[in-house]
Amino acid sequence: MHCNNTARFVQVLLEKGSLGNDTTSMLVLDQAISMLLTVATLRIKGARNALWALLRSRCSTSRDGNRVEELVNHLNPLICTREDLEMLEFVIDYIGIPANMLLERATVANGHVVNQMIYGYLAEEGETGLKDTILMGERIGQQRYVDAKRSIRTSGLHLIRDALDDLQKGSALTPFDADQTLTAFVQEFERRLVRGVRPGRAGRSLEDVTGVILDHFGITGFIDAPEHIKTVFEVDKMIPLPDGWRIGVSCKRTLRERWKQAASLNEQRLDDEKIRCTLHVITYTSDLTIPKVRAIGESRGVVYIPDDDQFLKNHRDDPSISAYVRPMTAFISDLREAIQKSR
Repeated sequence: MHCNNTARFVQVLLEKGSLGNDTTSMLVLDQAISMLLTVATLRIKGARNALWALLRSRCSTSRDGNRVEELVNHLNPLICTREDLEMLEFVIDYIGIPANMLLERATVANGHVVNQMIYGYLAEEGETGLKDTILMGERIGQQRYVDAKRSIRTSGLHLIRDALDDLQKGSALTPFDADQTLTAFVQEFERRLVRGVRPGRAGRSLEDVTGVILDHFGITGFIDAPEHIKTVFEVDKMIPLPDGWRIGVSCKRTLRERWKQAASLNEQRLDDEKIRCTLHVITYTSDLTIPKVRAIGESRGVVYIPDDDQFLKNHRDDPSISAYVRPMTAFISDLREAIQKSR
């Protein structure tokens, strides 16, 4: 088997967003290559064109079509001999598809256990347990990400080393080419792992916790905030009100950049989206300041922080912001009152 293109095959198939990330398409391509290789006197140009025609025939959207054309543009110049085709089949079989399956594991989390624990904790602690549940949600999301990344990276390295060892034993790969292929694999595997796994791990867990909290306390009808609402208003959930308006809710560890978003909002924007107010529950107040709270308050927002937090104790009686920063244990009762007033 020809070996010079092995590293490039790995890069192309593992590149994030490429068709190589689609296990089903890779299985189809693998089967098609196997069929072609049964021909003793294979014509490479005809074989390539038949492969690309097959992939194109499976496209149902313009996005699929773009991914196929990108793959074709990368692979076509790399397949010049029967040995190149054999190597592509090997990379799909022993690196591409197994790597996809490993990376898919990173998105699997036992959310049922997490949610049930939070339900149970809130049942015992009531509203005083809000702070703890938000912290649990954040930490379990981060820990799942760290554990998954460590496990998958280790499995990935075992995977590629075993495959490269097999090729070298059969004299199909030189040590230099093996090193190049290993480097390509590590680069692309890590790129997909970081970009594909990290987004949403802790954040998604906290969004889930927000929903569990609302559900536990009998707040019904809430939905995930649409992306344009989530981005602009920094809320995770939307609660429709009986009068047609909505309340945005988020439960996060810190205020982060949310105050800047709030400061840029105006009454018209809120009215356009039918948002009566936004409620932000946070557990840490190290970056909380009076100007930030005031900015959120002036955009119909309220910040809820732990009852024993020093910021709350210092400013509870400050008339300029006391309506905008509230004890966390008042979150549910304030929310229920707002819903009742809209009936």
